[in-house]
Amino acid sequence: MLPYLLPLAVVSPSLVWLARDESVWTWDQAWYGKGSVDLFYTIVYTPADWVPQMQAALYAQAPGVSWVGQFFVPLGLLIHSFDDGLLVSILVTQALTLLLTYRSLLELSGGRHSLAVPGCVMIASAPLFVALSHQFFAEPLQLLAVAWFVLLMTFAPRWSPAFTLTQLWAAAALAMLAKVSSPLYCLGPGLAALWCVFKPRAPSFARSEWQNPRVLATLAGAIVLTLAAVGWYRRNLAHVVYHVSAAATGPIAEIYGRRDSFLNTMAYWLGALRDGFFLPWALAASVAAFLSAVVAWVIGRKRPPAHLTACSLVALAQMAVVLGTLSLSANEDTRYLLPLAPHVALLVGWTVSQIGRPLMTGLAILIFSLQLADTHARALGIVRGSSAVRWLLPPAREPREAAILESLVARTCTSTGSVPYLNIIGIELPWLNQNSASYFAAKVLGPRRLVGCSYGSVYSFSLPEPDEIWRSLLAANIRYYVTKRPSAHAVRSADPHLTAINRNYLPVLRILRASGAFTLEPSLPEDPEILIFRSKANP
Repeated sequence: MLPYLLPLAVVSPSLVWLARDESVWTWDQAWYGKGSVDLFYTIVYTPADWVPQMQAALYAQAPGVSWVGQFFVPLGLLIHSFDDGLLVSILVTQALTLLLTYRSLLELSGGRHSLAVPGCVMIASAPLFVALSHQFFAEPLQLLAVAWFVLLMTFAPRWSPAFTLTQLWAAAALAMLAKVSSPLYCLGPGLAALWCVFKPRAPSFARSEWQNPRVLATLAGAIVLTLAAVGWYRRNLAHVVYHVSAAATGPIAEIYGRRDSFLNTMAYWLGALRDGFFLPWALAASVAAFLSAVVAWVIGRKRPPAHLTACSLVALAQMAVVLGTLSLSANEDTRYLLPLAPHVALLVGWTVSQIGRPLMTGLAILIFSLQLADTHARALGIVRGSSAVRWLLPPAREPREAAILESLVARTCTSTGSVPYLNIIGIELPWLNQNSASYFAAKVLGPRRLVGCSYGSVYSFSLPEPDEIWRSLLAANIRYYVTKRPSAHAVRSADPHLTAINRNYLPVLRILRASGAFTLEPSLPEDPEILIFRSKANP
């Protein structure tokens, strides 16, 4: 039972974080959350529209996290928190990742649990893993897909070719539903598994293999996942290509990072990899152990299982490919490193196996267990001090921002008609933006079966000029325009990201005030600094 109990045990502290947190979800998280809530209520109220809604979900970002999340919305209703219900889906995904990684290491080490535990606990203790267990992002599902590919690489030598191929098919479909960039992380293990299938003197494909129940079941699942992925990409491919291009290169990508030389960017990603998976003292011990293992391997003192070494080399090569590719982009979001966790775990397993001392195994388990406790203590705010991982944040205990958004939605999203009207959020803050307002509206309107409104933004990937934005707002016939009082100036100039995406915040507000086309509504009691303008043409 250890492969099943250990993943549950090491992710369970995150339940405490979920229960304590009162934060408002930021841009992408709120977008994914809205997708899940909308899909669930489509099943409840208009099930005939569910498949078209599934195909339209998110439209520019792979829909896997929202597709999975919709089945956890009932849990959110049960515990009176949509956020916690959806985040439980992330914890389940993370636990499945640890289970697959444990089984991979167990197979590679010849069934030795003592060598599988350190790698599994290393992933669970990584600051980036813990941090993204508390956020509703796509990367945990992408991580699960990568762990599946690593599992296939490890078991391919003794699985039947038919079973390996169907598993690869299903894993590839899941990976593409998780995130568009998944092939970048899965290519090495996938090719290694295919080599085991088609290498010279490999077992032939017997007809009986394809009639095996587990092969047929996997094949059926692969076909379903593939049809779902093909249907979604066929409808949204143009949006996906544009989004990927804008997020990787050009002025939009530079909003989320900076343009620099390849070597300087590589140094940044190496530092992010270090900070994402190891605390400083754990890193020092891990590097020392890894270098000792390399020396022992070079001098031929002892050799771990050959397949473990081969898989570890594939992991190293895959990590180099990912880091090299990321270094070509200006985008510097460290979330993109999370899917490398199974590859790092393979190197930990190889190190422990190469040294081969019970004392070393015990020290590895102790070090990563201490890192697990330290990381969760930081996440819960028990240990003070800033973290090198951006997303490793203590739970927000102040519900003020959530109360403001609830009041804003109640004021501006009141229509009971069959067609939603459009409101615009004229400022981009982590808690006040188009996606956060849309998610709150979905949570409020969904249980009451109301259409209400939709929210848009003055921010756009095309970076238009203020006059162009204003003409678009008039053409869209918006009802409310929501922003913040310029005297409050909530955009912090010290944050280059907020400064960049709010370049049109004040110019558009000036045009709106001078136009005479909107009237200023009474302020919200929860936050008088929020300005609500109502259109005279769309009362």
